[in-house]
Amino acid sequence: MKTELDKSKAICRLCKMEVKYFGNTTNLRNHLTRHHPDTQSAKTSDPNPKKQTQLEQAFGFKLASNSPRAQKITEAVATFICKDIRPYSVVENDGFRSLINILEPRYVLPTRKHLSEVAIPNLYADVKHGVATSHKSAERVALTCDSWTSRATDSYLTITSHYIRGVPGDTQPYTISTMTGDSCPMFYRLGQLKLATRVGVNKDPAIVTDNAANMVHAVELMALLHIGCFAHTINLASQAALKVPAVARLLG
Repeated sequence: MKTELDKSKAICRLCKMEVKYFGNTTNLRNHLTRHHPDTQSAKTSDPNPKKQTQLEQAFGFKLASNSPRAQKITEAVATFICKDIRPYSVVENDGFRSLINILEPRYVLPTRKHLSEVAIPNLYADVKHGVATSHKSAERVALTCDSWTSRATDSYLTITSHYIRGVPGDTQPYTISTMTGDSCPMFYRLGQLKLATRVGVNKDPAIVTDNAANMVHAVELMALLHIGCFAHTINLASQAALKVPAVARLLG
């Protein structure tokens, strides 16, 4: 004869104790909490809980140095050092490190060696390529070249390019672009011959320099159209005029 199942009671599989059942799990849960607390703690310590990750936990891991986010920040740090002429050691300053940590806690600042040997050279190569590409797209390029002396009495030479951007008939207005090509020590008076080849200008440019003999001679050797600096020419003319005896007596 088949016996009917008594649905008013539940039997615990752990202790075989009968627990009254009233259509819900309250008594069953209370029984487990009172007599088998270990099973409850094991249940709540699920290794993969489906809960929303807290903000602190989400930012606990560090960005990989080759991740797009980290590479973009490193490039920004390198640009900051170049544009503001900051030393590589700025990445070791407490204030700068604290600022970066607040802006992006997951980012790990690069070392001075990485900046000087990898980040800055890569940035220089990108900028140099962009300057050369811009010069190739220009119809004509003009150069200005000037030498200067540091406090340590070291002579340097800087060359700057100027060209007009715009296409005839285009709705965009013409704009004048100016780019510093390079600066280097001038160990000999014709150092600008090297500089002219570094900026990628090969369109027979006109070059503006002062009226110093070595600068004029260098441009002659390059067979370029030379224009003396107007301000320097006026200065030389004024000094020469002041040395005329009649003018000197008048000033006296």
